[in-house]
Amino acid sequence: MSNYNFNGIKPESIELLCLNRFNDSKAFYEENKEKLKQGITVPMRQIMLDLSELVIDIDDKMMTDPVKSVSRIYRDTRGNRNKIKYRENMWMFFRRYKNEYPSAPFYFFEFFPSSFGYGLVFWLHKPSLFKEVHKLILENPEEWLEAVRSCEQAGFKYEYSDAYKKDMYPDAPQELKKYLMAKNMSFTYYSDDMSRINNSSLIDELKLAFDISRPMYDFFIKAYDNMMMQGLISPDDYYRR
Repeated sequence: MSNYNFNGIKPESIELLCLNRFNDSKAFYEENKEKLKQGITVPMRQIMLDLSELVIDIDDKMMTDPVKSVSRIYRDTRGNRNKIKYRENMWMFFRRYKNEYPSAPFYFFEFFPSSFGYGLVFWLHKPSLFKEVHKLILENPEEWLEAVRSCEQAGFKYEYSDAYKKDMYPDAPQELKKYLMAKNMSFTYYSDDMSRINNSSLIDELKLAFDISRPMYDFFIKAYDNMMMQGLISPDDYYRR
């Protein structure tokens, strides 16, 4: 019998979440609010409770507040063209406090109506700052490649959403090129096998993947801390945004 708090996110709860979004009605939401809380929000928070010891071991500055770590079902539509009030996807972050450490790298877990995923992400509010990651890669290529291998062993796929069109480092080794073009990075895994999130074995899966990929988090956080020490990133960035 599992010793975890998390017992799964059940298909009927995901169906209700989708139905709530489809209705997009405060009355429907209020009528089903407790079911949504117990079936969606509480299990998501339980994931944080079950992983908190590991993430603190990875980085003792990690936030482990389960309430603040999980997205809300109700969307804030202010300034957003999409005025639908409710979500059908949910996510959570495992990261440092964003007001003290803006744009810090983070682990995440998320699910959609028919898929789920998790991984490690490093996005910066100023893409040019990512050159500090490039610098560290060039200074420590073997450490970087070992970190990449750790992500591959965790089942993660390397991705980026923005890249330099020009080769910024023409003399760099070829095996590093695809990483040196990126303005952000993520190492992620996605699956459409939703049966894997409806029981406590998901916790073991997340623990294993996060732990195996720890060398990449360490690499990212080293680059991030360098940026903080150089004054390239500061807590003021959070309040100015």
